[in-house]
Amino acid sequence: MSIENIVYKADLQRVGSLVNESLVVLTEYDKVKDWEQVKEKVISQNLLNKQSSQTIQGILAAINKRFFRNHKFLPPAELLAKAITKNIPRNAKLQLLYPYICESDYLVKNMISNFVANKINRSQPILTKSDVLEFLEKEEKTHPELKKWSDYLKGRWTRGFLAFLRDFNIMEKAPSNRLIKPSLRIETFTFFMLGLLDKKLNIKEILTNEIWHFYFLKSAEIENFLVEAQARGWIYYSRAGEIIELQPKYNLEEWLNGLG
Repeated sequence: MSIENIVYKADLQRVGSLVNESLVVLTEYDKVKDWEQVKEKVISQNLLNKQSSQTIQGILAAINKRFFRNHKFLPPAELLAKAITKNIPRNAKLQLLYPYICESDYLVKNMISNFVANKINRSQPILTKSDVLEFLEKEEKTHPELKKWSDYLKGRWTRGFLAFLRDFNIMEKAPSNRLIKPSLRIETFTFFMLGLLDKKLNIKEILTNEIWHFYFLKSAEIENFLVEAQARGWIYYSRAGEIIELQPKYNLEEWLNGLG
């Protein structure tokens, strides 16, 4: 979608990050592989432990939008759900969810890629409520829909965004506003790397993919992950000057099956 056609929507503050709820729903989806059956079970058995059916419907709609749409570079929901059920650290599972939320919300994606990314490597990586509100005001020039947002809505969205950063360990716990560069798990890296290799992209497209920008990775850090993934027998990687060879030893589904 071109920049001109992107419309920012105030979605994040309605339901938040939904970390635990997403893990529950994706785990159920891995069992039946059918979204309608998952919805019925979640509602009938109140698997999310909510008191309002309207709240449950809103949560399910958000989860569907985030994980069950076709994102260009991200693996499909079936493989994400399989990964969630594997015996990997909880932090790795959270990191798997994170780029799907970014990709499903243009405003969140822009904030992460073009605002948080610029601040996180500074000597004083602080992001305040005022900073976010100032960014929203600047975005009004190219996104007039933001002018329709009330001050109250902008405040709610801003609080929701800061909570989102804390939920995914990109900001210290309140009341601190200090940004933290996340320590990416090798399982998370390999999941997305094999997903990109499955798509038969060229090496440059893979190594510079926007997925890595969400984790604020530099080229040297990506190379370190490639070396570690090769050491674990998950990929084949070699580099001689500018000549790079990168091949999967498994496709993504085979690798997930091998995790046990």
